[in-house]
Parts: sequence; structure tokens; C-alpha cells
Amino acid sequence: MNVDFHLHTSASDGAHEPARIAAAAAEARLVRWAITDHDSMAGWRTVAGAPGLVPGVEVTGQADDREIHVVGLGIDPDDAAFAAFLAAIRATREQRMRALMTRLGIAERITLDELRVGAESVGRNHLARALVALGVATSFNDAFARHLGDEHLADTGLAPYPALADVCAAIRAARGVAILAHPGIYVSRQAVEALVAHGCDGLETAHPKLAPSLAGELRQMATRANLLQSCGSDLHVLGTRQPGEHRLSRAVLAPLIARLDAA
Repeated sequence: MNVDFHLHTSASDGAHEPARIAAAAAEARLVRWAITDHDSMAGWRTVAGAPGLVPGVEVTGQADDREIHVVGLGIDPDDAAFAAFLAAIRATREQRMRALMTRLGIAERITLDELRVGAESVGRNHLARALVALGVATSFNDAFARHLGDEHLADTGLAPYPALADVCAAIRAARGVAILAHPGIYVSRQAVEALVAHGCDGLETAHPKLAPSLAGELRQMATRANLLQSCGSDLHVLGTRQPGEHRLSRAVLAPLIARLDAA
């Protein structure tokens, strides 16, 4: 089925304005799609009402001292409590970025506003690009390998994100569904199962960073546990990825689509 429930815009760490992503979704003939910026629905609001567009957001949480992302789909965009929840996470992001800028010795060379380049939600991708521009890292990947990977940030010196269970509960309270994002980065079915157990309604079983062997295991797990399955390109830059290129069958997506239609 030609859908994509994981797309980013310049409202967070994507390279393109929401209107350009909306145009790309139309060009790809997506029947359903979601802008899922990090802890922000500003991009969604810019193109709200576009054909096939579902309210979405990628929410940042934490489990076992690791940053965990959950895609919320079908959320009530007017839910004030959820808007406040996202605003608090964005404030945490800014606290963490300031601390990291100081730790990495660039706080005197670039401001937070310069780092965010107009985005409502600032994050590690913004900081990685700045480290390259300032000569602290040789490449985006080098920035993460030496400075910004989870293994470098698992300490009490950084403001914590909300617990994964609280993220899932907040999404459901806003009448959305909580989908564990990019599960391939957790390497094993057992690790993914442990995260889903915090309260996720489902998980992405088609994603560019999901190995075919693990994808098969996760689809079997989802079927056994009656979990929703979703798919997405996790697109940040057009060209490196394309909307809708990671798909699931209509039958597999049917329970998720039914939940979204009932919202």
C-alpha cells in the first residue's frame, strides 16, 4: 500500500519546507502520509488539510539511559495537554543542546538560534551539521561516532527526556496511536519487544534501517502480539530517500488504517 507514516521537514531536522514534502507526497501518489517532525507539529500545521495527510509527530522519550523515538499518528492536534507535553520536550532538547555545545567547546562560536536554523525543534542532527561546519568533526557520521551517539550521552549531566511509558500514554491520551520508530537500530527482536512493552501500540516493520531478517522476526512478533504495523521512509532529504519507498501490504496495514479512520 502506497503510504508513508514517517517524514520530516525543516520544522525539525528535515532539509525541506513542509510544502515541498507535501508536493513530494503528491508526486509519489501517497494515499496516506504523515509529517512526523521531532516533538513538533508545526510542519503538519503548515500543510494541514492536504490530501491523505494524517496528524503525526515523532516524540522523544527515554529508556535505560537511551533516547527512544515513538511516532504518534492520528493525534488530536488541538489537544492542549499534548501540546504542552511536546513543548516541555522541546525545552529539554534546548537544555541538552546548550550543555552539549558547552561540552564540545563551541558555545562561544555559535548560538542556539544559529544552530536551529529556524526549526521549532532542535536536535542532534543540527548539532552534527554545526560540528562539521566548525571543523570539530570531519563528517556527519564522524560527529555521531565521536561525540553524539547514544553511548556518549548516557550520563546524568544532560536533562532527561520523559520515560518511554509516559510518551506512549501521552500519545494515547491525545487519541493517537504510539508506534515504536526505526526498531532496526535496536538490533534484536528481544530488545524491541522490551521497548514495545512500555506501552507502544505497534512498531515500524518497514523502514530503511531495518534488516530483512529482523523485519521478518518483527512482523511475526507483531502478528502474534496483535500489534499494529506501520511503515515509513524516515525521509529527511529528498534524493537520498523517496516518499513511500518502504511499504507494507494493504492487509498488514489494515488494522492501523482502521484505527486512524476511527479517530
